[in-house]
Amino acid sequence: MLKQTIQAFWENEAQPALMDFVRLPAKSTAFDAQWRENGYLRQACDQAATWIKKIIPCAHCEVLEIDGKAPCLFVEIEAFGLGSEKSAAFYGHLDKQPENYPWREGLGPWTPVVEGDYLYGRGASDDGYSVYAMITAIESLRRLNIKHPRIVAIFETQEESGSDDLPFYLEKLKSRIGQPECFIILDNLCGDYERLWLNTSLRGTLTGTLTVKALSYGVHSGTYSGIVPDPVSIAQALVARIHDPMSGIVSLNALHTDIPPLRVKQLKEVGDVLGSEVWKAAPLLPGVKPKSETPHECLLNSIWEPTLTIIGIDGIPSVQNAGSVIQGEVALRLSMRTPPGIDMEKAQKAVREALTENIPYGCSVTWDDIECHEGWCAPPQGGKVEALFNEAANEVFGTQTLASGQGASIGFVPDFEAMFPQTEIILIGVLGPQSNAHSPNESLNIRYTQQLINTVSLVLSRI
Repeated sequence: MLKQTIQAFWENEAQPALMDFVRLPAKSTAFDAQWRENGYLRQACDQAATWIKKIIPCAHCEVLEIDGKAPCLFVEIEAFGLGSEKSAAFYGHLDKQPENYPWREGLGPWTPVVEGDYLYGRGASDDGYSVYAMITAIESLRRLNIKHPRIVAIFETQEESGSDDLPFYLEKLKSRIGQPECFIILDNLCGDYERLWLNTSLRGTLTGTLTVKALSYGVHSGTYSGIVPDPVSIAQALVARIHDPMSGIVSLNALHTDIPPLRVKQLKEVGDVLGSEVWKAAPLLPGVKPKSETPHECLLNSIWEPTLTIIGIDGIPSVQNAGSVIQGEVALRLSMRTPPGIDMEKAQKAVREALTENIPYGCSVTWDDIECHEGWCAPPQGGKVEALFNEAANEVFGTQTLASGQGASIGFVPDFEAMFPQTEIILIGVLGPQSNAHSPNESLNIRYTQQLINTVSLVLSRI
């Protein structure tokens, strides 16, 4: 009955509400300079709170917007059924990445479209579904008169911009959150849609802007090439000090770590299951090969090895507007993914020294606007709630749960762990193949989402 109840509630109540959320251009603070005036982030919180109160009238929903910080939604739902002092906590986010065109014909970032098993639209899977999935799991239990523990939840609106305001809200809410048995973070990857995926590690980030200046203004390349240094070439040479552009290997020892044998073993199991799907989910052009065609090696490289990506460039004209000019200066935005467990202060120092010392031809070089977040790795031995998830997922999916890591970053997870040391961190999500988070044609796999909800419901009934 639980499966059928979840399916009916999702189709009739939760999915229509999620589609209303997709319609909101609730871009994160980094992508909407007028986010306060536009009010979409606040509207996303208000919309979710109103819907929750309609479904569970006894729920306490509070939209917090303090000292100009990005709004967040805090939810409390008392235990249902037998009296219990235990509680479970949830996390999700209601801010979105920008549009990132072009979307496929018939689709758009703010236009929800259901095609077969998929709901398309920005924020559907990353991460608006989290509110509606949580309430579906809880309300389905209540309709079947199945007990659940006290529920607390926080849904922020700044995750896509680094979650800078989240520690403030967590500190404000700490006493009301208490010491839950688990924090279920519904913002994660899944390797396929055939089983539950528990994420056991996250890479950190070290991001900054490298600016190289050689001239007070650009000059004719025909006259001055061979005489003056080219800032673009100097920037490329500096980046090559820390990153081989062909192999992708990061050379700085401070950015590497010893990979725990358990995680190596788990990723070998994941590689055996996924095979070439590890890289086939990427939109590689015909004839383009991945950097490795060994699934296990690909997973280790993307989850536990440091990598560097140039994610932005200023100072270079478009091809259409390119003249014969040596530019006066260039700025590169560098994003480094760092493994869990490294000393981030040493890593920052090593990167700064490599980029700013012994500069060719005396060019002016700066490394600034730095953002830094630590990685995270789960304890080697899973706890009681993780065991409940393994048991419940086996019932729902009929396949073994797999433990994997994530190459991306969720910078606030170490804060959760430090603030709630007795609480298990459970990272699960719906971002599987072709979900296209941050990209055109973002989609939510509806069938998988319902199975994930079913698993969460069973766990809540057994805590």
